[in-house]
Amino acid sequence: MASISLELILEIAQHLDVQSILKLRETSKEINELIIKYEHSLSLARIASFTVSPTGDVFSSEVGLRRVVKHGNFEMVKELETRQSRAKRILTASTYFNLQSPPHLGELTDPQQRHLCSLLERAFAQCDSIADIAANAPYGPPEPKWFGEAHKHWWLDHSLLQGWRMLDPYTNYRARPAQHEYIRSLSNQDCTMIYYLLSAMGSGFSTAHLDWYDSDPSFFERITVFEECLLRHGSWYAWGHVFGDSQWGDTIRTFDRVGLAELTSFEFGEEDALPSLQSVLIGRFNELHKCSENSLMTLKQVVKRLVTGVADDGNHQDQAADQDEAEGQGEAEDQDQDEDQDQDEDQGQKETQAREEDEDQDKGDLDQNKIDLQQVDEEQGQDKQDQTEEDQEKTEREQDEGGDQV
Repeated sequence: MASISLELILEIAQHLDVQSILKLRETSKEINELIIKYEHSLSLARIASFTVSPTGDVFSSEVGLRRVVKHGNFEMVKELETRQSRAKRILTASTYFNLQSPPHLGELTDPQQRHLCSLLERAFAQCDSIADIAANAPYGPPEPKWFGEAHKHWWLDHSLLQGWRMLDPYTNYRARPAQHEYIRSLSNQDCTMIYYLLSAMGSGFSTAHLDWYDSDPSFFERITVFEECLLRHGSWYAWGHVFGDSQWGDTIRTFDRVGLAELTSFEFGEEDALPSLQSVLIGRFNELHKCSENSLMTLKQVVKRLVTGVADDGNHQDQAADQDEAEGQGEAEDQDQDEDQDQDEDQGQKETQAREEDEDQDKGDLDQNKIDLQQVDEEQGQDKQDQTEEDQEKTEREQDEGGDQV
């Protein structure tokens, strides 16, 4: 080991996960002391490499317990690695989400699936960051004892008075205003993909519990609560729902009961009931995309463009093909119409020319008729003149004959 420099050991450690670093520490006392000495700097370097880097303390992801993990140590790095691994498995190996044909996107190619997965992993990390705000809330987070089994009757109490809310780690009202502000500061892409993550996972939740549809009058409210808790508690909550065992199920059902009670309190207009995080998220999305209604339709179009690079007008891919076909038919009809119009114009020109020729012919005939009439008039005038001269000569002869007789 003397031949390997300490600088090289530190360089290697920067590229290892926590489990491998712990194994490296076991190789020698010297390396163990070296890694302990530089734990903080090594941890900060690893933390900065994650999709969304926490700036403060974070919650642990243990079953039945979310204790505070301090910033800048190997324990925090291990927590972030656990979240990342769980989010990827939820997206790629669960019945809640079909990456090959996700909701509203149709069949995706392998590169598109990888791109969508990376976007949704970041969305999960943002949900975790929203949850971690409660670990850094004013006056500090609840002590771990509040998670004890003896205190669960608080979380089942549907009244949830303000005093209990302030102590309840599941609702943690002290963090709610800061969480609202965090959501309002999200970028366009982060806001869009978180909204899509909630919608897609909510669809998976409803499919997984279709047997509740006929028997549970609060079925749709439970979908809303699931989406809200996913936004509020991140990958920890999603993991408990999707892959958790019976112990996880007991904890997650407690979250669901509290979320449903809180939703009811807000809908009934009870005093001090704050808006849900999801309502703020949708408001932010509508603000960014300037849509007051049918935000889900806009969401589908935006995500389609982000993932495939192709804008979607809100229809499936086959409808887009139908639209292309219709446009082709429209162009053909326009071409036929133009040809018909050209033919009509040619025919009209011919008819106009024929009419002009007929008019010229008629005019010529009329002029000829006038000439003929004029000739007839002249002939009749000449006949009248001849008749007059004959009458005059006859009269003169009669007068001469009368004079001779006298």
